[in-house]
Amino acid sequence: MKKILFILSVLLIAVACKKEPIQTNNGVYDPNAKITIKEAPAKSLIPGLSAMEIVENAVNIKWTTHYSDNEYYETPVKIARTFGEHMKDYNKPALLMWGVDILHPVLLDMHPNSEYGIFRRDFIDGFDVYITDGNNDSIAYIPNEVLRAARPLIWQAYCDSNYTEVYRLFDEAFTFIPIERKK
Repeated sequence: MKKILFILSVLLIAVACKKEPIQTNNGVYDPNAKITIKEAPAKSLIPGLSAMEIVENAVNIKWTTHYSDNEYYETPVKIARTFGEHMKDYNKPALLMWGVDILHPVLLDMHPNSEYGIFRRDFIDGFDVYITDGNNDSIAYIPNEVLRAARPLIWQAYCDSNYTEVYRLFDEAFTFIPIERKK
């Protein structure tokens, strides 16, 4: 039953775009793309950790969503990802997530356009997104409105097969805010 629902949701997403994704001069699907999460502009005035300290101390990103494996659940579920050293950019500073958390490849026999990825809703439709340290303390968060603003832009770029725009948004749309330190 779950397989049928998954296949049905994949087909609904493909139909919702109203056209088959095609390779264009607007870039190509990259299953190795990353999502950049950096400090929101002008938020460094909040008395919390600096952006560099957040990147250095980040261990997990956790969020709540109604989607898991792109399947809708009435009761929200909690999802977490870890940040290994290879998922930290100390030059920007920024945290990185895999792009497959939004555009995920599927098996060819399940979807005829798998080379273009399918739109995953687990993260992009999430809320209450927190970055935690090794003690499981929240050190930063991604405001819900950041995800709500990014969602339709990434969806439209995906439907237009404009992967250049999708990956620009992956690089620019996601920002965190430090959690204010308690005195």
